[in-house]
This record gives sequence, structure tokens and C-alpha cells, in this order.
Amino acid sequence: MADPDLISYAQHIGAAFKLGSGLLGKSAIALGLFLVVAIVAVFRLHSDWAIIATLVFAAIVFFIWFFPVIRFAEKHPDAALLEGAEWSGFQRFQAAAKGYMPTPEEQKPSLAPGTSESLIPGKPQDIAELGQ
Repeated sequence: MADPDLISYAQHIGAAFKLGSGLLGKSAIALGLFLVVAIVAVFRLHSDWAIIATLVFAAIVFFIWFFPVIRFAEKHPDAALLEGAEWSGFQRFQAAAKGYMPTPEEQKPSLAPGTSESLIPGKPQDIAELGQ
């Protein structure tokens, strides 16, 4: 078993890094891991041809990733850089900037995890009320 102080130290160091979000950030993490594997492979290989082939393959994979992601980021900068709550907040901000404000009928109340929909004010409290 690892030393608890070493684990807490690693968690503290890891918290300093903020990994990317959105399509660009998540795919860059995967590509970075691939390039690290390619670099390790270059150091482990003994044949010059195998080293050159590995470097060429890594470069091809990088450029196959790079250009489509850049084109996507030009067309959809919000989806390329944001995800989850950041993205939905940005969409609400854009809608408000365009003057769209949802009416109370269009707004759906959000539920906390584990909350039943029957506890929402104005909703039937049990199935018997549904038949009335």
C-alpha cells in the first residue's frame, strides 16, 4: 500500500492542473497521451526504420486531428471550448442578449436529485387526483 502522505501530495499536485473542457480540451488530452506513448515507443525501439515510421505515424495522427478540430472550433467556438453547465449558461446568455426571455409556462422547475415530481407545487399529489 502506498504511503498516505504520498497520495495526498499527488492529489495536491494534480489539483493544480486544470484539464481542458469542450471538444478541443478533451480531444487534446487524448492526443497528448497518444504522443507520449509514441515518444516512449521511439526511445524503446532499436531500428532506425521503426523509429522513423513511429514518428511519421504520430505526425500524421496529429495533423489528422489538428485540422478538423480547428475547423470545428471556427464554426462552433462555444462547443469547442465549453461543456456542461458552462455551455448551457452561455446558451442562456446568448438567448437573453437576443431578447428571448422564457415565459413562466415555458420554464420547467428543476428537481433536486432524489426529489419526486409529485412534490412540485401545482402538480397532483397522488394518482387519485389524476382521475379527477
